[in-house]
Amino acid sequence: MKNLSSIDWKQFIVFNLAIPTIFFIFAIYFMPISQAFQFDSSDEGIELIKTSLYSQGFDLYTQIWNDQPPLSTILFSFWFRCFGESILNARLLVLCFSTLLVWSFCQTLRIYVGNIAAVIGALLLAVSCNFLRLSVSAMIGQPALAMAMMSIYMLMIYKQKSSKSAIIISGIFLGLSLQIKLFTIFLIPLIILELIKINLEKYSRHSIKYIIIDIFYWLAACGCVFLLIGFTFNSLSFEQLFGSHFDQNVKTAFDVEDSVELTLLFLLQDIDYLLLAIPTIIIILKKREWHKSFPLIWLLTAFLLILTHQPVWYHHYLLLSIPLTWLATYGVKFALDFLKNRQFSQIKINNSNKLSLSKLSAWFLVLSLILIPIKLSIITIENNKYVQASREQFELLNIVSKYKENTQWMFTDCPIYAFYSGLRVPPEVAVLSHIRTNSHKIKPEQLVSVFKNYRPEQALFCKSKAIRNYVDSQISQYYTKIFENGAGTHYILKNKL
Repeated sequence: MKNLSSIDWKQFIVFNLAIPTIFFIFAIYFMPISQAFQFDSSDEGIELIKTSLYSQGFDLYTQIWNDQPPLSTILFSFWFRCFGESILNARLLVLCFSTLLVWSFCQTLRIYVGNIAAVIGALLLAVSCNFLRLSVSAMIGQPALAMAMMSIYMLMIYKQKSSKSAIIISGIFLGLSLQIKLFTIFLIPLIILELIKINLEKYSRHSIKYIIIDIFYWLAACGCVFLLIGFTFNSLSFEQLFGSHFDQNVKTAFDVEDSVELTLLFLLQDIDYLLLAIPTIIIILKKREWHKSFPLIWLLTAFLLILTHQPVWYHHYLLLSIPLTWLATYGVKFALDFLKNRQFSQIKINNSNKLSLSKLSAWFLVLSLILIPIKLSIITIENNKYVQASREQFELLNIVSKYKENTQWMFTDCPIYAFYSGLRVPPEVAVLSHIRTNSHKIKPEQLVSVFKNYRPEQALFCKSKAIRNYVDSQISQYYTKIFENGAGTHYILKNKL
């Protein structure tokens, strides 16, 4: 091992301290993290109310209906015990995970394209579509992807140093990722394929034994972590964890054309990254540079899965934007190499194709850099919309809080209001997600029984006309409308007036 020089120390400080810190501070400064009532109309409230109920002693899956793995709820609960239960603290925790994602992404890029291109790649990821929004939203996608990116980074460390511990750590990280959100499960065969490629590069034809050993280590680490958490927190519920996402009713409840349209819209919003990635893809395929193919395989796999999956949400785009930005960063490297070489006349004729692709990359890099302030301006406009919408939402919250002292239970299809005001919702209906309601996973009689069993003193309806119609008889007979604005309609139990 070579001694660390002053340049090494500078690089250590830049990549392990400066870049993560700059991203963290920039996200806090640029995003209305404390001004926005909510960045997502559904998922933020669901994750927070699950955590609140779990912290009060209610069990996941048996009492709290839950269609997601338990680790995010456990992490939020621990974080709240340490720093207090507030939406700001929840968003800061997610921002910590997002910072880890940016750091591990940048470190992975350094292995392939060097320092300068890696910094540009990290910048491109940070300003990509919805990345900053998801970085400060109390949701679980970003933490899951941070763990997945750490798994991939450790895999690349193994590729460099052949350390078996790196394989085990990689498996552990993906196991943690899967226990936060299962949408990274498609990375398992991709990582196994990468392990096979790594061993074929190192040992050529005499690599079958090493391939089997490496895959075993990785799968054992990943599987043990996943199963340990699953058995400990009783999360291996097929009906809630898997059936609620892949049941036929879920597929028919959402239009496949919407999935295709949204997926294509994702790519159009970062069209400059796609343009930067095109020369890279051509070179990888033409020159068979399979050691660089991991992000390409990731991008194609995720794209096909999203095209065939219902429903598709905006936060699924990160499954595309991360590998797309990775490929675009290869293009950044080609562009930088081209710009460094000013003596074009000395380039050999047989390199003309490479030159044209590199020159193309240079133009696309200029386009991407020009678009950065435009993208930030669009994000600013969106942030202003969140802040403006928050006025009515906070007005509605004040009405809810006004009746807090006489409230034990609150029924709502927007549980973020219950979290803000410190109220409990019946655990059976804490998760009234779009998937659960649109696919009729919850029946009208179940909602009516909640009103009969809990007699919630407050009822608040914000987004689902179907849920409001399901319980119309209970609301009409026992409740009085107190307040209504663009954010929602608020009711109070008549005998509590």
